[in-house]
Amino acid sequence: MLESAIISEFQLTSIENTEEGIIFALKKITELENDLFLMNELLNQSLYLLIDIMKDKQQLIFTEAIKQLNKQTLSLNKLAESLTNKLDFTFSMIKWNLTKFRDYGLFETKGQRGNTKSTMITTELGKMLHSAYAQINNKKSVTTQNNK
Repeated sequence: MLESAIISEFQLTSIENTEEGIIFALKKITELENDLFLMNELLNQSLYLLIDIMKDKQQLIFTEAIKQLNKQTLSLNKLAESLTNKLDFTFSMIKWNLTKFRDYGLFETKGQRGNTKSTMITTELGKMLHSAYAQINNKKSVTTQNNK
């Protein structure tokens, strides 16, 4: 995909401050922009597919975990305990899902795993998924309100 925008060292050194060199550089920039746009679209579609695959309880655990981590720093166990109290799901189910989310790259553990001082943080991918989820829910609520 990005092959079209990759410039060899020879091509790069041969670009001069001429009309031909500027045209060549602009063409490569346009190709790179198009490739990045396509990659962004693929990422967005992947996020929507992931949301569709997640069950309702998993979506709830994921969104509540993001909210909790935005408010405070928590370890995996403390986060699972907090969500257990809030959502009335079993501790093991929540911890299993949080671990899976971490394995998928939606969360990350800072510090040594198993250490009581290690904390969970939301990754950029997790933030993007949360944002996509919010957009989907906003569209659904607007559609529901318009149908009333």
